[in-house]
Amino acid sequence: MFIYNDTLGNKVTIYFEEQQMNPDDVLIIPKMKDGWLFTEHKIRGLEFPGGKGEPGESNLAAAKRELMEETGAISDAFYFVADYLVESKERTFTKRVYATKITAIETKADYLETKGPVVLRGALSQFILHPAFSFFMRDAGMVQIVKQAERILADKN
Repeated sequence: MFIYNDTLGNKVTIYFEEQQMNPDDVLIIPKMKDGWLFTEHKIRGLEFPGGKGEPGESNLAAAKRELMEETGAISDAFYFVADYLVESKERTFTKRVYATKITAIETKADYLETKGPVVLRGALSQFILHPAFSFFMRDAGMVQIVKQAERILADKN
């Protein structure tokens, strides 16, 4: 478990073991053969794909859908990385994080609220504190989540 306050002052608790909760949102950390896959949000900048689940949709189904909608990417397997709880005065929510290896990317006419896929090469941990990334990416919790995702995906080789 990792507890901290994010850049907005919200208390965040990250659990590296799956919790008995039904998270509101999902986040996907996608690994490609030659790099890491991000999406470019039209306002916030570079970030991992993700979003809210739809009514009746499982977290895994939401992860697959969000990955496709925001990047055009397809994957066969998703691996649990973390659950996290954000306690805010405006909205308290939970998020489930998955790591995955991309098997294909389809070009799409519309990537919804994003400008589509961006592939970066190198160690994932070197990117997330860069100013081009969304403020959601640049915090102590994301550093911990990224390290865990890198370990999980390395074990899946």
